[in-house]
Amino acid sequence: MERFIGIDLGTTYSAVSTIDEYGKPVIVRNREGEHLTPSVVYFPPGGNPVAGAEAKEMMLSGEDNVIMFFKREMGNPEFRFSVYGKEYSATDLSAILLRKLRDDAEAALGGSVTKSVITVPAYFNDLQRSETIKAAQIAGLEVMRIINEPTAAAINYGIARQGDGRLLVYDLGGGTFDVTVLEVSGGDITVLSTGGDHNLGGKDWDDCIITYITDQFEKEFGENPNDDPLTYNDLVFNAERLKKQLSVVRSASMTVRYAGHRQKYEITREKFEELTEHLMQGTRQKTKEVLSEAGLGWGDLAGVLLVGGSTKMPMVENWVRLMSGKEPLRGINVDEAVCLGAGIQAALEAERQNRRMGLPGAQGPRLSLPGGRPLNIKDVMSHSLGAIAVSKEGDRYVNSIIIRKNVTIPVTENRPFKLRTRPGGGNEMEVYLTQGEGTEVTQCTVVGRYVLRGIAHTGSGEAIIDIGYAYDENGVINVIGRQQGMAPPLLVEKLPLPDDMSWLYGQPKSNAGLSIMLVIDISYSMEGHPLSQAKKAALEFVKKTNLETSAISVIGFSDDVTEYCRPSHDRGVIEKAIKRLKEQGGTESPLEFCYQRLASSKAKPVIVVLTDGSWSGQQRAIATSDRCRDAGIDIIAIGFGSADKKFLRRISTISMMTDLDKLVDSFGTIAQELAQSGSASGIKFR
Repeated sequence: MERFIGIDLGTTYSAVSTIDEYGKPVIVRNREGEHLTPSVVYFPPGGNPVAGAEAKEMMLSGEDNVIMFFKREMGNPEFRFSVYGKEYSATDLSAILLRKLRDDAEAALGGSVTKSVITVPAYFNDLQRSETIKAAQIAGLEVMRIINEPTAAAINYGIARQGDGRLLVYDLGGGTFDVTVLEVSGGDITVLSTGGDHNLGGKDWDDCIITYITDQFEKEFGENPNDDPLTYNDLVFNAERLKKQLSVVRSASMTVRYAGHRQKYEITREKFEELTEHLMQGTRQKTKEVLSEAGLGWGDLAGVLLVGGSTKMPMVENWVRLMSGKEPLRGINVDEAVCLGAGIQAALEAERQNRRMGLPGAQGPRLSLPGGRPLNIKDVMSHSLGAIAVSKEGDRYVNSIIIRKNVTIPVTENRPFKLRTRPGGGNEMEVYLTQGEGTEVTQCTVVGRYVLRGIAHTGSGEAIIDIGYAYDENGVINVIGRQQGMAPPLLVEKLPLPDDMSWLYGQPKSNAGLSIMLVIDISYSMEGHPLSQAKKAALEFVKKTNLETSAISVIGFSDDVTEYCRPSHDRGVIEKAIKRLKEQGGTESPLEFCYQRLASSKAKPVIVVLTDGSWSGQQRAIATSDRCRDAGIDIIAIGFGSADKKFLRRISTISMMTDLDKLVDSFGTIAQELAQSGSASGIKFR
């Protein structure tokens, strides 16, 4: 019978869990009889690589060809560990460690183990998650699910507790830091926001000790112990030991032996906290950001759950106690909570898989949930997903965000693209995807290059390609493409990133796109349901507009004209502006304001105006609309209610009357038609 396992693939230590015969999550001991396996790999001369405790012993004995902390390099194409003429990536090294974990689990469980759930830091990006899955596959494991480490810890905590509320999970491990805010309600665990740093962990606290002590040694003896690999390995081991001692006692010491010199150094807990204050400040700042993103303060939390071995340091507990006004939540093993949560998730995934295959739930031990209640986990991604696009000025490349961070996964967003095709085949589209929060390309990571092939030539020479951007339940990016009017989906191929990405910092080829002013009547006649429907329609318009090539500004008009947001490619900014629209005053023409803003636009200017009544100063509006036409500014006018149909037809490139209950659909149609035609004159309402 095949068994499933949960794996905490840690930076310094890893662990395996499963469900026992009583339906409880338990840690699976390794061949050495331990719960934790050191995440270390050793390459003996002429033999197969060794992972775990034996590899760590080789490191401490001064052997060469030992590697640890490679989890921090996951997804880094430049990292290579060279040994005996062969190079290993972080993925290769992780596969060796995972094979050790799988083999030990099979020995302990007495059967084949092929299915797993693996935890990763919440801050891992697409490359790191994809490479983790690849490493598991190399090790002979099917990955049923990738799950964020803080979420796994919360699952373990949640099934053992009946209390509901919002929790903050502060996860400081050996090499990574994550902080997550989530809500527990019955059997539902909903992640609200998450963030972290995969290059911040207990190792950095150890390094501060090593730096301080070796500096003292060099001042005394003129020799640097870091220059000798064997001595350095001793320092690494002893610094970790000293750190752990300082969690229990107020003062501890370590001895350094090097170049014929021997010296003992004592460090107090106060000195240790002084040396590492900048590291604690890094976790404090990230915690503050994540709480803010969730829209919460410390007082909104039911408690703080500490996870990861490094949270045993008193400085962590003291800070949490100070900020929250409460004792940290107890009742879980901080070293094992993530792994046990992975085992619980593995049981849930195995049961789902078997049901899809027509089998009666999980085969083998089944998870026992308190009260028999179901467990539903809603996770998020800590990185926004975007694509490389051209700035609204057309002078540089920018990061255009498509899916905002902290949106529940899985999630998909669609964007239409216009592509000029040629006869004879070979038509394709290239998309570069990013993860990051800023609009500048320097503020994000380019994580994928996708090519869409099989695009058919059209009679007009232009094809409309609908591209679906998605985070799956593992937080891994997927891209789907379809050509409008064609049945089969396009072939999407993920290719390696070019070695030379310097073009990102150059000037793009001409790609003007659209500059759209979304102009909404906010006079008192729109009060209540009409304005509510207008906002919904505007939001639908934004959703179906390609913001990689088009910018949108939001204007409200009554007896005054108010600019709620300037032209933006940022969906979040535009949507917030739409939601702020508020009724006021009478109805004056907004066209003069729009003309002044758009007359010098480098992009194709389009005004989309919605109104439900007659305007004062119609002759001035007609004169301004003629100036707009002369300047190449298209006007799309949508009227409903008591709008003046004849007047709207006169001032616009194209106009339509609609019913209030059809407003959302009408705006969605306009957005799609604009994407296809590139101007109002090409729109045909069907």
